[in-house]
Amino acid sequence: MPLLGPSKLPDRPSRWRLLALICFVVLVQDFAEYIAQAPHTEIWLEIVARNLCPGLQEGSGCMDRVQAEVALVEGWKDTLEQVPGILFAVPYGVLADRIGRRPVLLLCALGFTLSDVWVKIVCWFSDKLPLRLIWLAPVAEVVGGGTQVATSIMFVMLADIFDDEEQTTAFLYVSATALLSEILATPLGTLLMTKNVWLPYLLSTLGTAGGGLLLLFLPETLPGPPFEREADKGNIQDRVRAGVDELRKSTDVIQRHRSVQLFLFVFFAASLGRQVMKVLLLFAANRFHWTIAQASFLISVRGFTNLLLLVVILPILSRWLLRRWGMTPLSKDTGLALTSSACLGVGCLLIAVSIHPAGAVTGLVVFALGSAMHLLARRIITSLVDAHHLGTLYTAIAVMQGIGVVVAGPTMAMAYGWGLAQGGVWTGAPFLLVGGLYGAAGLAILLGSWQGGRGDLESGGY
Repeated sequence: MPLLGPSKLPDRPSRWRLLALICFVVLVQDFAEYIAQAPHTEIWLEIVARNLCPGLQEGSGCMDRVQAEVALVEGWKDTLEQVPGILFAVPYGVLADRIGRRPVLLLCALGFTLSDVWVKIVCWFSDKLPLRLIWLAPVAEVVGGGTQVATSIMFVMLADIFDDEEQTTAFLYVSATALLSEILATPLGTLLMTKNVWLPYLLSTLGTAGGGLLLLFLPETLPGPPFEREADKGNIQDRVRAGVDELRKSTDVIQRHRSVQLFLFVFFAASLGRQVMKVLLLFAANRFHWTIAQASFLISVRGFTNLLLLVVILPILSRWLLRRWGMTPLSKDTGLALTSSACLGVGCLLIAVSIHPAGAVTGLVVFALGSAMHLLARRIITSLVDAHHLGTLYTAIAVMQGIGVVVAGPTMAMAYGWGLAQGGVWTGAPFLLVGGLYGAAGLAILLGSWQGGRGDLESGGY
């Protein structure tokens, strides 16, 4: 039975019970992902070393080739995983409006599980199967549409049942839960690796499947009965024609506003830049001669700092700027976004040039303190257009983020491979590249806010 009827929100206890269940699902699914992050890197390194450099000895120059190959496999896997979402996000979104949110989420869970099982099969039979067959795993995510669809549907479910004032709090709790799972799962995965590297890797599949089964307990939040809304009336040709006309009118807003275009670049840069963390374990293992298990603690450092920023630092600093300094919401968000871009750029630079682990950890903390840049940019860009075009705007943001991830995979892999070939400080080439990109994003924020300053909306703080 649906959680809510066609005309009213559910009562408060029902809303918060659903939020708690969604947070628990996110915790389980993300826990399964992060518990396997260090083990999968270790396993892939062993597979590539065995196949590429039989009899590899400690300190052999062949290790650079091994790491470059693993970075390539990881990068292209991440890239290909974006394709189902880019191609099928809209169809599955329409389906969620037709048959309900929960059925689409269940399809996503099925796709995730099939994809994960295929990766484990390739690794288990790596003596017979080439590791690059992992690149076929995203084909399974055509079922459900992948991460982009699952994330969108979960946030839509929250938007279905929470009013405007409570939505921000609900979104914050979900984001904080994802960070909490990263903080807890990474050291646990490292601990289990000391017993058997395959133990946390295979346990992650059980977590992925278990999280999917938990979705069966989610109530349906689709407002109104399926197939009977006003938007479904009329023949198919009329609906398609009306949709195309509305899309053209809405996209004209983006084409006419240079400030909106500048901020879309910010989302592209932020999405591409976040992917540099994919090579962090390989970089730390190479630069500081750590094991993958030792390097994995960096993931927990980043996650803890992100959580602290999201839950404590950003809300307090935002209220202080609004009340103590009397800043407008737009000027406050612009200042924080520019500061965030600077932290991201400086953090990348520190990581790239550090010759001691303490410098890399410091750089990672500074980087994590800038991780809210895309959230602040979203608040700013929302103030630049009217509410009638927010749907198109958010779709454009999602597309730019997807393109950023697609570009990031091979770009980070090639930059890291090139850096390994050059040696020395150039092994941090991906971080140097992304640092420059964040500098360009900061300039885009400055120019975009200056051009769109007249669109400031009076909104509350965090």
